[in-house]
Amino acid sequence: MTRDRQVAQALSEGLNCLSAIVESLDVGAPASEVPRSEWLGALRAMGDALDAISSREVATTLIVQQADCDIVRRLVALVQEWTTTRQPPQELPVMAHSILKIFERRGTESSADTQK
Repeated sequence: MTRDRQVAQALSEGLNCLSAIVESLDVGAPASEVPRSEWLGALRAMGDALDAISSREVATTLIVQQADCDIVRRLVALVQEWTTTRQPPQELPVMAHSILKIFERRGTESSADTQK
């Protein structure tokens, strides 16, 4: 598998994980069911993928800054805390939504480029 494909797959799995996190927080899933063990791995891989994009190791239209990578690392720490305490940290939803904005930014900037 090429590095570009690995990065794309890690981003996809990370986004699926974020969706599951947000959904579980919204519906108030039982503490015994969340967080799922695979979430930490998916989020760490997503952080590595964003690092690869930030360092220009792979080419993409996605714009990633170091602060974005830091947000993902903070989210990993919050999910780890959730695993330990069985209670989601209060800032978890905000962090999850902050990561989603990274991907919205690309869409906004890409559409602005096409309007020129």
